Amino acid sequence: MGYSFEHVDLPEPAATARAHAETCMDLDASCGNWPQCYEEYSWLAAAYRFALNAAAMEFCRERLRSAGMTYQATPQPFPDWPFDSMDDWRNDQRRRDAYNAAERAAAAQTSPGKVGIPEFKLTSNGPWVVGETEIEQALILYEASPTSLRAEWETDELWVTWLDWLRETRTHGGFTVS
Repeated sequence: MGYSFEHVDLPEPAATARAHAETCMDLDASCGNWPQCYEEYSWLAAAYRFALNAAAMEFCRERLRSAGMTYQATPQPFPDWPFDSMDDWRNDQRRRDAYNAAERAAAAQTSPGKVGIPEFKLTSNGPWVVGETEIEQALILYEASPTSLRAEWETDELWVTWLDWLRETRTHGGFTVS
């Protein structure tokens, strides 16, 4: 299993390409330009993505946990599928939009009173959204860690790359986990 991350807020034209590809996927690739529309989105979004294999993510998760940048919580469930069939899904834009909004809210959930990133968002490939506030809190907690610990950890290229990713995404709406 691997982890794929992407900026929440993509610049144009990648944002439009993602919206088109997501709509096309929602409608069973019926845009008439599939899979080229998805390939275009993938190419345009490549500079705004990051990936880790399971071992690398475990390494980063352990460091995040040790520095107090994450917290333990139980995720709330995603909404139940309210559609009778794929035709029902494709033919009711209003309900489809409401379901997508509810799913996005579930993906962005946090635990009230907790600070940092809920660790459950980094233990599966989602779909999760790690928001700017969660990232900013995690980075503040990291900066509060002992200087000697940060100096030791920052000799590791993977950890530095992960920190750079966090710093980058905090000004781009956060990141998605898939």
